[in-house]
Amino acid sequence: MKPPNSQTAVRRAASTTGLLLILLLVAFTACNYTSLNLNTEEFIDLPAPRSVVRHNNDNNNNAGAACDVAKGEWVRDKAAPYYTNATCPLIDGRQDCMKYGKPGLASILQWRWQPHGCDLRRFDAAAFFRIVRGKSMAFVGDSVARNHMQSLMCLLSQTAGAGQPTEIGGAKDCVHCTRKYRYEEHGFTVAVFWTPFLVRWNLTRAGALQFMDPHNVFLDEPDPEWSGHVLDYDYVVLNGAKWFTRPTVLYERGRRLGCVNHECSAGADQDNAMAVAPEYAVRAAFRTALEALAGFRGTVVVRTVAPPHYENGKWYDGGDCVRRSPYRGNETRLPETEEAFHAAQVEEFRAAASEADQSNGDGKKGRLVLMDVSEMMQMRGDGHPGRYGHWPHEKVGFGIDCVHWCLPGPVDAWNELLLHLLSG
Repeated sequence: MKPPNSQTAVRRAASTTGLLLILLLVAFTACNYTSLNLNTEEFIDLPAPRSVVRHNNDNNNNAGAACDVAKGEWVRDKAAPYYTNATCPLIDGRQDCMKYGKPGLASILQWRWQPHGCDLRRFDAAAFFRIVRGKSMAFVGDSVARNHMQSLMCLLSQTAGAGQPTEIGGAKDCVHCTRKYRYEEHGFTVAVFWTPFLVRWNLTRAGALQFMDPHNVFLDEPDPEWSGHVLDYDYVVLNGAKWFTRPTVLYERGRRLGCVNHECSAGADQDNAMAVAPEYAVRAAFRTALEALAGFRGTVVVRTVAPPHYENGKWYDGGDCVRRSPYRGNETRLPETEEAFHAAQVEEFRAAASEADQSNGDGKKGRLVLMDVSEMMQMRGDGHPGRYGHWPHEKVGFGIDCVHWCLPGPVDAWNELLLHLLSG
């Protein structure tokens, strides 16, 4: 028998190689399809990530994946919420949307934040307590800071052995003041320092109404309500912006600079006072607050503005928020005012972070991190109490609340982000 010539051998080898490649491709495809578990009610086609942050998470299949947790979509989550008003006694009544029967709430609560390109770990109270054992955390800002802290406390209350915290010092049930709580078993103290402007402020006249009348705001002086107390804390969560949409008279270097949403009256030595853009005030206040934390050796978390969602009016003239589901990312964008506030906050954060590279004398450094919630919360116009933070017959100052967030609600995602940042 004659051996095959070289051309025949080459053809047979190529044929065999091609067949093997086809078989391998079929096997690989079948394996991947059998491993998929798609739920068409929960699937959202997510775009590619637009910026990159390293995300370390040992509890999901995308551990170590590169993504920006501030960019994503809200996706259906039948496991939500983490708690109810029956399992958490710490909910502020004005954010207790379950108690007051907010329409569509069962569906509103069943969403979770899904960053593009990776998973955000679910909140784990035991893991959080391990990080903060023997430490302290201060929330510094307006009433949304209190909203954030109460969400955290409700999430922590769901772990075995957490117990309820003990309130220490201060006036209980005080709304606009400092409140402190202690988790004795974990040696953890959490506090909120109410400071609507972050900087020193007062009303322009005796007997004025705090929510309606103008305020004097001293942009280059940190508010002593918090600035003289938080340096002994391990963590500071800093926020504040929404009060800068109110009428204010601004001061810098002891002189009147101008006014926001208020007509300045000229004085003998103040004839140059003028209208000032509110984002200028936000920028200056954040700069002053971050300068007050220079030398802080713990972790400062800067949270960006969470936009309100009033439609057909403002909070004082009939505006309301009646959505019952989130927007998609391509359906909405930050309003002009909040977009300017966000830019000012991020730019001041970056400036402070670049300066924080230097050591504090003995070689120890603080840590400055950004919690950017602006885009994700712009999508959640459904998550506010609206008319459902009180009974219809009750007379309250904030009758329709499209600023604060239901508890439980979308604000719980902030503490998933907080745990992610502290773990990093």
